[in-house]
Amino acid sequence: MKKRLAVTLAAVMLAGSLAGCAGGGTTAAPETQAQTQAEAAKTEAEKTEAEKTEEPPAEEKPAAEATKVIGVIPKSTLFDFYKMVRQGAEDAAAEHGYTINYQGTNSSTDTAAQQNIVEDMDMAGMDALVISSIDAKAINDTIASLKVPVITFDDEMDPSVCLTTVSVNHEAAAAAGAAYIAEKLPNGGKVAVVSSEAGSDVIQQRDRGFENELKKHDKFELVGIYHTEGDREKAANIMQDLLSEHPDLVAVFCCNEGASAGASKMLKDEGRTDILAVGYDSSEELINN
Repeated sequence: MKKRLAVTLAAVMLAGSLAGCAGGGTTAAPETQAQTQAEAAKTEAEKTEAEKTEEPPAEEKPAAEATKVIGVIPKSTLFDFYKMVRQGAEDAAAEHGYTINYQGTNSSTDTAAQQNIVEDMDMAGMDALVISSIDAKAINDTIASLKVPVITFDDEMDPSVCLTTVSVNHEAAAAAGAAYIAEKLPNGGKVAVVSSEAGSDVIQQRDRGFENELKKHDKFELVGIYHTEGDREKAANIMQDLLSEHPDLVAVFCCNEGASAGASKMLKDEGRTDILAVGYDSSEELINN
């Protein structure tokens, strides 16, 4: 009887021991337990470090990190004025974390080429567009189809297709040119306008502003407004013809940088320092000469 009881107790103790192991008891040797804990800590540290160095997928990067692009399209790339426009745009863009996609035609009358540039920029992707249109009416539908904000500069567009316009009052600025001539030449005389593109709204405003102001000074005679498309050679040739037809000319007003460069070069070549030349827009070339 006692022998059977001893065997039963031994069996119960064995079962209890196994149950203790299976239930996560503290039956492991102290050195084994410490080793297990150290390995677990090491694994956790390696996992944390890996998470720190792992780059998130490109699509998960915050949207704020993406570079935004502003398209800038001048009327042309012919003149120093547009070089200054580009520099100003790029400086401001860099300051605010944007990039500039600057493109323009090499002619201030090529409306089709400018429209192609707008369409190409739209396909390439941009977040806004800044444009000086060659012909606002011709390009209106293309601008209206864009899904980004549009700002026009130096020229006006339909306000329904652009957010705002950055420009001067061209009529008033040209009128100031006429007033300056009247002030410097109080005795009056013959005056000519060497202008730019006949079909440009901006140039028409300048022509009109100058002519209307000159009419206020009755001692002056406007012999004509001559359009050159802003081409220097055409402007020079027209100025030469004016000197032949009106040798008593006292002043000339030029409506843009190209017209000013061509007319002033001819006056210099002919030695006509007696004629007052007033130009709209400027350049390093004009300042130095």
